[in-house]
Amino acid sequence: MAITRASLFLGAALVLGSAQGALAADLYGGSMKDGPMIAPMAQSTASWYLRVDGMHGAFDDPAVSESGIYDLTDTSIENTWGVGGGVGVYFGRGVRGDITVEHNFNSDVSATLGDVNSALPGTRKFSLSSTYALANLYYDFDMGSRFTPYIGVGLGFTKNKTGSGTVTDLCGCLSGDIAGGEDTHAAGALMAGFSMKLRDRLSLDAGYRFLYLGEVETGAVTAKFSAAHNGNAAGAVIAQDPTVDEIHEHQFRVGLRWDIQ
Repeated sequence: MAITRASLFLGAALVLGSAQGALAADLYGGSMKDGPMIAPMAQSTASWYLRVDGMHGAFDDPAVSESGIYDLTDTSIENTWGVGGGVGVYFGRGVRGDITVEHNFNSDVSATLGDVNSALPGTRKFSLSSTYALANLYYDFDMGSRFTPYIGVGLGFTKNKTGSGTVTDLCGCLSGDIAGGEDTHAAGALMAGFSMKLRDRLSLDAGYRFLYLGEVETGAVTAKFSAAHNGNAAGAVIAQDPTVDEIHEHQFRVGLRWDIQ
């Protein structure tokens, strides 16, 4: 799935309308009297809920660049696990919203700079974690049962963080260190799933979520090899900002919602 920041937009409009009608029939003395009657519209009172979730995510292969010159190849981000929680409110008419804070644990990022004329060709490996806060809006489809499908959107921000890493080439002759880095970036989500009543105020919530987590820059890349290569000796800073662009995650999320009456 290729989605660029320029084309990505997250927003939603939920147009809600409801009309109810009832036909009253009254049988008396062998004659029937009936006429249309509009049922009173239910007045819903907002109630709150708490949620806790666990997630497993798989990433699209990211775009990775270095020094604004090189586009790295063979890019990948390993799968990750995450946890989170939040607080929400039922607005009525199938609409609810919540604010969540969640964290993806470390997953390994790998990308290769194949230009042999560059200062330090080879494979870059480092870790990536993310902590993100989202304001979410959902629409629940009333199925008249314990099973309730929903769709949703979210918008917020993420703090992406890379851990220290290494650079190695295919022959093992050249090597380097990558310092950690972090960036705060806009984040967004699209969701679809279902909830199922377990008890009076307790529901299981499970579904798919597409997450846009922006980008992150690492710290500097420093040469470790003892012999000079392309004019760079050991300890030389080779690059300041290897960058992981367009981080897209496909999550399966499952958790519990507890209604507060």
